[in-house]
This record gives sequence, structure tokens and C-alpha cells, in this order.
Amino acid sequence: MNLSEEVLMGVAAVSVTLIGFSGVVTALGRKQDKSWSRPEAIQLFALVAPSIVTLTSAFVPIGGHLITENSEFVWRFANAFCFFGHLFGVSYFIRMGSSLPVRFSHKVGLTCTFSVMAILLVSALGLGEWYQFTFLLGLLLGIGVSVHNFYLLLSPAITGDDG
Repeated sequence: MNLSEEVLMGVAAVSVTLIGFSGVVTALGRKQDKSWSRPEAIQLFALVAPSIVTLTSAFVPIGGHLITENSEFVWRFANAFCFFGHLFGVSYFIRMGSSLPVRFSHKVGLTCTFSVMAILLVSALGLGEWYQFTFLLGLLLGIGVSVHNFYLLLSPAITGDDG
């Protein structure tokens, strides 16, 4: 599998779109009382952070290939960058949201997140050979988490279930 610049730019475009949607939600979401509840603020962070990680990560291999021709190093570094970006986001989300109700979709999402992060770490350490595929999984994780949190931010109430 050879991940082209067009694929990376497409992923970056989707991330920018999600960041734009979060701007619309921010502008229109609470226009009458100008306040966000703590769960809504955390959910907004959980929408924006993975999109920013995905956006910046998508440009790492493009820039890396301009600096060096060592493709393995570039992809390992890109996997490490994506791993640490997701690690920051999920750590912040867990720390800030630990007192909030946990939905079933949060449990599934965290399981998927930790699985993909483990794969990213394995690739960053050079223990696997599918560098580009695991990097793409890391990018898709960011988009998936953002879409999920966009849905949750638009849902009327935060409850313990996804119904």
C-alpha cells in the first residue's frame, strides 16, 4: 500500500470540515444564554482535538518526505506524532470527563482508540511493517472520534445510554 499525497490531503480536508462544523455549533449552539455546560465544553473539545490531530498528522509525512528520502523513518515518525497527539487528546478527555456519565459508545470508542493507539506505537517503534496502513488507521480514528462527538454534541441531553 502506498499512501499518496492526495489521500492525505483528502483526510486533511475532512478534518478541516469537522473543525468548521464545530465552529458553527459553537456560534449557534448557545446563542440565547451564551454559556456552555461542563459536559458540552468537554464534548466540544472532544470534537475539535481529534480533528486537529488528524489535520496536523496528515501533513507530517508530506513534510517529512521533503526533508529526507528515508521513507521508513518518515512513516515511523508520522505514526509516533499521531500516537502522541491522540494520547494527549484521550488523556485530557478522560481526566476532564471522569465525573460525567459514560455512554456505551464512549466505552466502544475508548476501546477502539486504545487499540489503534497500540498499533500506532508498535509501528512507531518499528516492530511492524505496515507503517502507512497503521498511520491511515490513526487518521481515520481522529475522524471517527470527531464525527461521534459531533453527534453527541448535537444530541439534546447527555444520558447514560445512546438511545
